[in-house]
Amino acid sequence: MLYVVVGAIFIIMASAAWAGFKAAPWVPTWARDYARILQVASVREGDVVYELGAGEGRLLLQFARSPASRIVGFEISILPYAIAWLRTRALRPRVTVRMADFFKTDFQHASVIFCFLTPPAMRKLKEKCSRECRPGTRIISYTFSIPGWTPEVMDKPTPTAVPVYRYIIPPA
Repeated sequence: MLYVVVGAIFIIMASAAWAGFKAAPWVPTWARDYARILQVASVREGDVVYELGAGEGRLLLQFARSPASRIVGFEISILPYAIAWLRTRALRPRVTVRMADFFKTDFQHASVIFCFLTPPAMRKLKEKCSRECRPGTRIISYTFSIPGWTPEVMDKPTPTAVPVYRYIIPPA
């Protein structure tokens, strides 16, 4: 039994470390910023929202209050994924959580993409979005900007507030 517990703890810790290495460690988005994020995202009826690194699903629940037709969260760390899966059970099929590496997921169906990633991951995301996103797709970034891109909107109401950026994929 001890080996099972130790093994489970190891797997949970290893998946958290891998998530931190791959894109970002688990750091929750401030709840006080949810309304700003939703406002900047301008989610409309029919939108498909992707949350990259959905953590334990708190923001997925906020996006579920929007008129989006579908909300998909991606998480590769086991414990936050399990919590998000449990939290969103009652909202299926409109809200789903996938235990998947979003860098290996096709973005062509997303009309809104939300992320709170590290600067190195933002550089990789820029390349991926440039290749796969349709014109008009809104990329919402919390805290970190996308290097080399000019945001359409940058919401930072006070000097100490965390910035929220909105980028629009231009026509080809």
